[in-house]
Amino acid sequence: MRLLALEAGGPLLGAALFERGACVAAAAERAPQRQTERLAPMVRKLLEEAGWPAAQLQAVACGVGPGSFTGLRSSLAFGTGLSLAVPGLRLLGVPTLHAWAEAYAPAEAQELLVLLDGRRGQAYRARLRRARLGWEDALEPALLDMDAALAQAPACVVGDLPPAVAPADGDERARAVGRLALAGDLAPWEPLYLRRSEAEILWDKLHPKP
Repeated sequence: MRLLALEAGGPLLGAALFERGACVAAAAERAPQRQTERLAPMVRKLLEEAGWPAAQLQAVACGVGPGSFTGLRSSLAFGTGLSLAVPGLRLLGVPTLHAWAEAYAPAEAQELLVLLDGRRGQAYRARLRRARLGWEDALEPALLDMDAALAQAPACVVGDLPPAVAPADGDERARAVGRLALAGDLAPWEPLYLRRSEAEILWDKLHPKP
């Protein structure tokens, strides 16, 4: 199967191509708030370098969040658009926090904490353990204040917040999305935000309930 994997939940935009279960090409670019603008050119270049027409893709896997509203909307919309142009294209959602665990967990780690920057002193947190298909939630993913996010943390922590060290290779997270999609570690094809948008918050401020 020829699969395109995308990870655009943060400032690093990543894409990877898989064939017969193996990654054959990958790319990454720092594009904070420019995922919508940069995603299509990145994928086009990656496909051209691999010699793959887009019509030969059989599946698109995408990290569904939590993460950047712009990045998640852009990548999921891009995959949906491709599915309209390529008959039979499968859309495979992958939990973003699982992809971070898959990309950076030491081989011996059986349980870990993933911490991603949720801004405003908060963190997207998931406590995960290894499973037959990839990773499973030991605690449901949540958006928490930092002290609560770090409470009862296991020894191993990955992510982009202390005590983890933020990796700079967005292409590795795209590879992880592809591996998890092929393994069957899937989520619904819809964004998982865990936070209300600024537009929703502003609307409630301007239109208080009686």
